[in-house]
Amino acid sequence: MTKAVARQFAIGLDYGTNSVRALIVDVRTGEEVGTAVYQYPSGEKGVLLDPKNPNLARQNPADYIEGFYRCVRAAIRNVPKEVGFTPDRVVGIGVDTTGSTPIPVDENGWPLALQKRFANNLAAQAWLWKDHTSYAEAAEITEKARSMGMPYLAKCGGTYSSEWFWSKILHCRRTAPAVFDAAYS
Repeated sequence: MTKAVARQFAIGLDYGTNSVRALIVDVRTGEEVGTAVYQYPSGEKGVLLDPKNPNLARQNPADYIEGFYRCVRAAIRNVPKEVGFTPDRVVGIGVDTTGSTPIPVDENGWPLALQKRFANNLAAQAWLWKDHTSYAEAAEITEKARSMGMPYLAKCGGTYSSEWFWSKILHCRRTAPAVFDAAYS
């Protein structure tokens, strides 16, 4: 007679543009046993906008932190009792995020936007993937890469995007030096 093995679970978190979603699955069967969604409360549907600049799209890092706690707790509450879920049976946690959403942080990895001196500074918030404020820097990077004969743009349509990391960092350096200088990473 074989001994029954206790079920084991994994928690997945998907940080998207407007919300974070949590999913609890049985790792052996793939059965979804609990889910939850947390809509980001800041801004317009989770996105901080600037009426003077339609290219700007930022997010409040506090929404990510609060979303983690609320969403995971809700997903756990949504697991039916008969499943036998207990937190000590969680064997893994996976996290995915929208790509190219840099967040200026201090030396402890804490978002600058959560510090009093940067609380109202949009440049200290998370620079959402769809933020296009760095279009000039992206064009500059594209031109520099072409003039130097760098081949890496050939794999992405030949143009560096303003949605990507380096153009955003360069734009932050040029337009928000206090944030850039305070950022450890």
